[in-house]
Amino acid sequence: MTEMADLLLVNGTLVTPDQTWKGCVGIKDGKILCLLNEGASIPAKKVIDVEGNYVLPGAMDPHVHFQDPGFTQREDFAHGTMAAAAGGITTVLSHPLDHPPTTSFAALKKKEEAYAGNAYVDYGIHIGATRENIGEIERLWKETGATAIKMFMCFSVKEFPYVEKTQLRRILELIGKMGGLAIIHAEDNAIIEKMERNVKASSAKDGRAYNQTHPKEAEIAAIREVLDLLKETKAKAVILHVSTAEGLRLIHQARKQGIQVYAESAPHLFQFTEEDMDEKGPYLKFSPVMHDRKNQKEMWDLLGKGYVDYIGSDHSPYTKAEKDAGLDDIWKAPNGIPGIETSLAVFLNGVNEGRLTLNQLAAMTSRNPARIYGLEPEKGNMVPGADADFTIVDMNLEKCISPNELKSKCKWSPYTDVKLKGWPVMTIVRGRLVYDHGNIVGEKGYGRYIKRKK
Repeated sequence: MTEMADLLLVNGTLVTPDQTWKGCVGIKDGKILCLLNEGASIPAKKVIDVEGNYVLPGAMDPHVHFQDPGFTQREDFAHGTMAAAAGGITTVLSHPLDHPPTTSFAALKKKEEAYAGNAYVDYGIHIGATRENIGEIERLWKETGATAIKMFMCFSVKEFPYVEKTQLRRILELIGKMGGLAIIHAEDNAIIEKMERNVKASSAKDGRAYNQTHPKEAEIAAIREVLDLLKETKAKAVILHVSTAEGLRLIHQARKQGIQVYAESAPHLFQFTEEDMDEKGPYLKFSPVMHDRKNQKEMWDLLGKGYVDYIGSDHSPYTKAEKDAGLDDIWKAPNGIPGIETSLAVFLNGVNEGRLTLNQLAAMTSRNPARIYGLEPEKGNMVPGADADFTIVDMNLEKCISPNELKSKCKWSPYTDVKLKGWPVMTIVRGRLVYDHGNIVGEKGYGRYIKRKK
């Protein structure tokens, strides 16, 4: 007798990193029961017709700042995970820049308590390493389910001190010995400080003035330093939000030489260039910055060749009032933009433009991050027995996102005047529909805390 599914997804085109075919999916007890070819079927308690759209393995976003606990006027975990669902994201990994920053057992406990019962999608938590908690890093990694250890090589916020080369080497030596994973914001602090002094001395206060303080050279120099240290320490690391084509090439070459390093990049780096600072100013203030059109074209070309391992939105919302402070003086605006609801759409639009394939996108948003962050086999695989996480996309839907659509607490976006073709229309987490054509239909608290495999 054929086993009955709890849910059957029919009339879809299934997409994995390796193949594409028309078929349907059977789901039971939150897991994938079976993948069937077109025309085949099994009995099911409920059927969802995906209306000819594409069914991708559930997308992951390993780079989000939910501002909770500590800065919930900007975002909170419930709204952030609703925004994730609306963006087609089924699993998020939260970075440690909250208040207090997640650099101790006490801070991790506070964050876990703030998140408990509030998630609409599944989630994991990264911890942080600074020059002040080096003695606690090994226990933090070994005794928790943290998914990575975050570091800055340049100033970010005073509560989360950046690490200099000697400290970075010590931390990477620890990570190499214990089989950990570093995630690194790679920009050279000395270069940035020098450029900032020079630019501010000219009294420039416009958006491009800020971008000038984060030149390509700052990222490239830092990436070279990290690669040398990874070779020396045998540690494994992700270089976060790589903004330069040269940075991607350096990481790719290092991998070919056996260094354990991965490249993350971010949607805004593929959508905007430095010219957009003239119009959007503080609403595109983030770091590392976007550069010129030539660099962006090379980035797209390298992404299509597989030089980008995965995509992280770097969702980091601030209130409009905080950003408005930079309209006449860019230095008064904080760094960070929202992006989790539009991240996938940027690259679906790229698929429609022929810059990459849906199969490549499935690898970058599902299989690769699940492997890198120790979340396989449950996450990142469209195979029987894996979690029934799916992102269903309409490749023909063309629109600009509007402020009243946004599920984030942050009701502004640099994308509200950007028309993109290809959008997530349904999001399924462990067999349950949580987002459906503009509406959150899941329940707060359904999202589950997931920990890396040890």
